[in-house]
Amino acid sequence: MKKLFFIIALFLTSASMMYAQQKPVILNPTAVGTGANQGQKHRTPIAIPDVYIDGYALSFDTSCIKSTVMIVDSDGSVVYTTIVDETGMVELPIDLVGTYELQLVRGSITFVGEIEL
Repeated sequence: MKKLFFIIALFLTSASMMYAQQKPVILNPTAVGTGANQGQKHRTPIAIPDVYIDGYALSFDTSCIKSTVMIVDSDGSVVYTTIVDETGMVELPIDLVGTYELQLVRGSITFVGEIEL
């Protein structure tokens, strides 16, 4: 019985260690609406997507599929851009080092967060 308890505890500990590497990226909506609706507040709350970073891999929730991802440096220059595919994963180039702004464009809303690579 002690062996079984020890094996289960070991399994649960190792499973939690696998997910400890991922860090959440805090995103904030910056632009709402387009054209005549630019800057107007929505009547319903905006669902902020879940984004996690693990090394150079970004993982997005399913609401971000087919959204545009842009990596912007401190000068405001876009250094990398891509589209989130059906897997919800984006691999960033390994030559990016430092702190960058992550911009996620989903429809008429742009979410902005900071990532460190």
